[in-house]
Amino acid sequence: MNTMSVISFETITLLLRISFYVGAVTDGLAVITMVFPSIGSALFGGNSSRSNNAEYRFAMGIGASLMAGWTLLLIWGSIDPIGRRDILILTLIPVIAGIIVSTAIAVRKHVILLNRAIPVWIHLIFINILFGVSYALSFRVAP
Repeated sequence: MNTMSVISFETITLLLRISFYVGAVTDGLAVITMVFPSIGSALFGGNSSRSNNAEYRFAMGIGASLMAGWTLLLIWGSIDPIGRRDILILTLIPVIAGIIVSTAIAVRKHVILLNRAIPVWIHLIFINILFGVSYALSFRVAP
C-alpha cells in the first residue's frame, strides 16, 4: 500500500494551513526587525549606526510595508489553504529565494555576520521543505 494514499484531505489541509501560519509568523517577525532597527542589529550583528540614516529608514519602511502585506496575504491564504496553495510557491520564489540571496550578499559584504545568517538560512530551508511538501501533497486532494 502506498503511504501517500493514506493521507487524508483533512491532514493535507492542516499541513497547508500550518505552512501559511509559519510563513505569516516568519514575515511578521521580519517586520519587527525592519521597524525597530535596534532589534535587527541585535539579531544579525550589523552596525546599528547605519539605521539612523534617512536612506536606510526609507528602504526599511518600504520593506516593512511589503513584508506586512505578505504576512496578511499568508493569513488570507490560510482561510482557503487548498484553493490558495499557489501563494506558497510565490512565497518560495521570489520571496524566500530573494531573502536567501540578499542575506548571502550581506554576509559577503560584511554587513551581517555569517554566524547570524546561518540560523536564518536553516529556518528558510525548513520553510522551503514545509511549503514544498505541503504544496506537492495538495495535488492529491485538489480539484
